[in-house]
Amino acid sequence: MFAQATGYDPMWFIISMLIWFALIFMLQDLQMWRYLSQVSGFLSYLGQLLNAASANVLNALDKVKRKEVQRAELESTLKKMVDFAVIEPTALDPNGIVPKFKHILNTYVDTYEGEIRRLVEDGVLVKNLTTAVEALRYMNFIYKIVDHYYKTARKYKAFYLVIQLTMLLPLLKELTDTVNEAVNSFIKGVPIGDSAGPLVAYNVLSQCGGVVYHHDVKDTVVAECEYQGRKLYVIKAKGSGSTVGRLDEAVEYVFQRLDARPKYIVTIDAALRLEGERTGEIAEGIGVAMGGVGVEKFNIESYATKYGVPLYAFLIKMRQSEALTTMTSDIYNAVGQTTKRVLDFILNNVAPGESVLVIGVGNTVGVGQPFEGAAS
Repeated sequence: MFAQATGYDPMWFIISMLIWFALIFMLQDLQMWRYLSQVSGFLSYLGQLLNAASANVLNALDKVKRKEVQRAELESTLKKMVDFAVIEPTALDPNGIVPKFKHILNTYVDTYEGEIRRLVEDGVLVKNLTTAVEALRYMNFIYKIVDHYYKTARKYKAFYLVIQLTMLLPLLKELTDTVNEAVNSFIKGVPIGDSAGPLVAYNVLSQCGGVVYHHDVKDTVVAECEYQGRKLYVIKAKGSGSTVGRLDEAVEYVFQRLDARPKYIVTIDAALRLEGERTGEIAEGIGVAMGGVGVEKFNIESYATKYGVPLYAFLIKMRQSEALTTMTSDIYNAVGQTTKRVLDFILNNVAPGESVLVIGVGNTVGVGQPFEGAAS
């Protein structure tokens, strides 16, 4: 009678309150399901990307493999290399850790290239396909890490773990798309954004006279030349195969074997830009422009300190995605501008009769050496 008079039904009130409390207690589970669905979708996408990239690398190996190598051997070797592990040296005693890092990295590169060389004969293709397989290995590593945290969060209902993972998905997607494009770039053997440093070194050599090459350092070239009365020593990774060379050993070669005492050591490298910066912006600074683990950078800084040589640097700004994929027109134009600024720096700061050491830092895929016939 009361419900009819007021239009109020206590039963619906009770039901609505039960639904409200149920939603409060189920809200986190519903959000968990939503976030897990997003991560699961990303894993499916990444799995398809990984399979497509693996097929591209396998087909590239199959086209250039040695006659005696069978398809099954290609597949087994690729699987082994994709799961390859590199174990860092112990840092319990930091003294002497840099030589340990260098030894492990050199062993890793030699082992990886040795596996590809067993399948492929051409030297340039060995370098390019080795780097393509390394990129594939990195993509596979990302997949395993994301899958691990996804399954851990689902197993233990770790709400905040899956939230963090979901927040990283846009960055992870951009990274994996970049690595996938990098695989194709290395297969084709075209210059990438990170080739900016070696390309500047190439351009500097093109402006020189009397170029003489030394090939005594593995995967690296040391060139001597003259530029308007100045003696130039130019170092870059040996192209046009994909490699970053051993630049610190080349610097040691210049000081020890060639007995040079340059007035400056000038390094040119790609640098990650901030969101407010434009691709192709050029910055100058002091120090060694070089990324990576830091082994070569440490050694070059040590030689510069030992001989009292100032360090000068040129940085070409770009996104990480641009550094790992085919070189864009903005980066190519910046390379030309950087070349001019390097040559102007030499003319303004190095007197005739003095020498300077120029180092083009980065992956030299698609970038060879001018006047190669003059090699000694």
